[in-house]
Amino acid sequence: MKKYFLFSLLVVGCAFISSAQTVNRNFANKTQRRLQDKNFHLFSMMENDGGLMELLKSDKQLRSYWDGVENTAGSMPQDIGEAITPFLWSESDIHAVGERLVELSKVNFQFDGLIRRLRESGRYANFENASDDEFLYRVWEQCAKGLDTILEVYGMGKMPLYQHIDSVSFDVGSKGYLYAVSILRTQSVADAGEEPVFFRPSLNLALNLLYANYKDEAVRYDPLDKKGNAKAIEAIKRTDFKAYPYASIVVLGGGPENYRDKLSIAGKINLQLAMKEYRAGRAPFIIVSGGHVHPYMTPYCEAVEMKRELMEEYDVPEENIIIEPYARHTTTNMRNATRLIMEYGIPINQKSLVVTNPSHSAYVAGDSFKRRCQDELGYQPVDIHARLSPATLEFTGNILSSHQNPFQPLDP
Repeated sequence: MKKYFLFSLLVVGCAFISSAQTVNRNFANKTQRRLQDKNFHLFSMMENDGGLMELLKSDKQLRSYWDGVENTAGSMPQDIGEAITPFLWSESDIHAVGERLVELSKVNFQFDGLIRRLRESGRYANFENASDDEFLYRVWEQCAKGLDTILEVYGMGKMPLYQHIDSVSFDVGSKGYLYAVSILRTQSVADAGEEPVFFRPSLNLALNLLYANYKDEAVRYDPLDKKGNAKAIEAIKRTDFKAYPYASIVVLGGGPENYRDKLSIAGKINLQLAMKEYRAGRAPFIIVSGGHVHPYMTPYCEAVEMKRELMEEYDVPEENIIIEPYARHTTTNMRNATRLIMEYGIPINQKSLVVTNPSHSAYVAGDSFKRRCQDELGYQPVDIHARLSPATLEFTGNILSSHQNPFQPLDP
């Protein structure tokens, strides 16, 4: 009972904060804003364009979706399905909205700037070869289905792709949870009233559910460039990468299966293996990759603890360590490391190394890993080259790695 009482208090707190937002947006919830930018860059770009927002709010067809949610959010739902379903996007609605956005883009110049900025951002790089019409449609479709994923998993308790580490934090069948979600959905619509645009109620509820479920892993260490990686970024600017055979050494994490240990034995082994390459002067920077993964809702971050170990046990200077504290799977270890390589100015065309224990290394080099990347990400985040030893592989990153993935909102 204490757990549900605390959850209800948190929800009421969320509602109070959200009410303050409608008065003064300078006090907006930073975590929710960052989660929005990382999962739904399209919506952030739309909201940053006042002219486009006025167009979207005034369109009768798009406005009908907002009105439909507004009319159902005030009553007390009988069950969790009734609470969440009005905020979901059906296949037919996704198609209708996508077609309408394409129609509007043909006669309104505001869309030209939006599409250009979306392409330039790289957040939808996997759609880059599509025409403008298809690009806009696919970006919207991905965002709508991403909203549905969050609402179903963290609202209705649907099993996520990785249920043992990504599941909802509360008992969705309890009366306390239903009561809390009913408050969140009412407040989500009320907060959307200031900007009554078609996507806002669903987006508000999705962000409220992530926040209430403590699912802020995707942004917990942001802004990385101002915090955990600030010293390394300054060192990168002074580094002559041509003086090294490789641009970086990526070390894959491995979380423990208990709440006592900060690093697993696999994590410590991986660091020992990586230090052999670093001592040999193979690369100027070590990228440690791994988030809050094992066990479920662990307080320890693999990358943060590996950085601490490198500094305390091996005396590696902080400026030579880059943390990637978000990856929850091997696929995103490689994708997220590539993102940092691109963002921080490390030469992406220069080969880097990825170091992990021999069994894991063999997996990364194999076809099953490629199939998993294609299935879960829709592209290959890296190109694997030679295997230098049982624990060490060469790779170069793929620029498609900047593509957002809201279907895994804890590490999009």
